[in-house]
Amino acid sequence: MSDIAIAVSLHLLGVVWWIGGLAFVSAVLLPELRRDPAGALVRFRAIEHRFAPQVRIAILLVGATGAWMLYRLELWRVLDEPGFWWLHAMLALWGLFFLMLFVLGPLGVLRRVMSGPLEANMPRRLARMHYLHVILLILALITIAGAVAGSHGGFG
Repeated sequence: MSDIAIAVSLHLLGVVWWIGGLAFVSAVLLPELRRDPAGALVRFRAIEHRFAPQVRIAILLVGATGAWMLYRLELWRVLDEPGFWWLHAMLALWGLFFLMLFVLGPLGVLRRVMSGPLEANMPRRLARMHYLHVILLILALITIAGAVAGSHGGFG
């Protein structure tokens, strides 16, 4: 198997794990927490505690394999071509999640958003979180669809 085939396979496995988790949180977990907001923070943190490390590994895997493919296939040369908008979308989505999971999370910014005196208005905060996750999921799905079509000549 070629190095590109290995990189693509690992890249796709990472994306499936990462975006699949985002889909689960958006379509299953947050709607359930919103239906029963009592103790939602404790339940969310329990699940997040188990899943966040898995997503971090997936993000690093996707970043490493994506960078390798950009280099190996010389895709950085086409970044200024409009038909390759999906490469920019992938980089932006990856960068956003990297920022959230490796910078804002460890700094406590995301935890402060979900804790403190605002717990009294948990239904509203859960709704905000849910909407944000749905928006991120929609952006991810558009990016995935664009990357699949674009990498198979769909925009050329």
